[in-house]
Amino acid sequence: MSTQFVQAVWGGILFGSVYGLMALGLTLVWGAVRLLNLAHGAIFVVGSYVAFFVVSKLNLPILVALPIGVLAAAAFAYLMHLIFIRPVIGKPGFDNSTLIATVGISIAVSAAAILIFNPEYKVIPPIISGNFTLSDVQITKQGLLVIGTSLALFALVYLFLTYTRRGMAIRAVSQQQEAASLMAIPVVRTYGMVIAISGALAGLAGVLLSPFFFLNPNSGFNPMIQALIVTIFGGLGSVRGALVAGFVLGIFESFVEVYYGVAWAQPGVFLLIILMLIVRPNGLFGIGEVRRL
Repeated sequence: MSTQFVQAVWGGILFGSVYGLMALGLTLVWGAVRLLNLAHGAIFVVGSYVAFFVVSKLNLPILVALPIGVLAAAAFAYLMHLIFIRPVIGKPGFDNSTLIATVGISIAVSAAAILIFNPEYKVIPPIISGNFTLSDVQITKQGLLVIGTSLALFALVYLFLTYTRRGMAIRAVSQQQEAASLMAIPVVRTYGMVIAISGALAGLAGVLLSPFFFLNPNSGFNPMIQALIVTIFGGLGSVRGALVAGFVLGIFESFVEVYYGVAWAQPGVFLLIILMLIVRPNGLFGIGEVRRL
């Protein structure tokens, strides 16, 4: 087995896990709430910086900082829901209002991070350090953790949405909000729960991925754009589509990068996306307006 092939496969699986992990929260919010959360990258940054503060200032281990960062991101997302999203639920202009609000939140979080932590790059230690070599390719244990976590979270979200009462309530709200309300499902509370879960997923992604990308006030922007691309490619609101699209794009990008060079990776990915949207305008697993999630 050639070194190039192993490198391409490892990079593709790792890229796919990273893309899927970021896209999961974004997909969940769009599918259930019909909200394009452009503050998703900001929530990623909140979770990362809280974990960094716990590790660097409080001198606590990363395993303690991880749940704290996740909870902080979930709390921030829920607070965003209470202040900016809940007041406009069901009102005309909901899409435009929330779009502008989430962009403003993203800018505010970036500015706050600069003022509090300064713009220098920060380093969050990996949860699992060390690596081993396979066919002259370095396989990091943190990378394996990211892959396992991404797959486990997709499975958990699927099981939650399919087999739990709260998950079925989320699906009911996503498919027909008025009918769900008539069936005594608390629509507004369900919105808040979905946004909090999405925030927790973004925070977890921030803590797990920051050892790869390093941390700065704008480090959530690129992951959010990648998540948005994966969400569109897989089909807006489709959890299964986000998983498959993440790995398809990750593996494709990695193979192009290894065999044709880094310069061709991004153009190749965008060309693939354009071709997919020409063939399937709703995405890989595009779903209609009536049924989402």
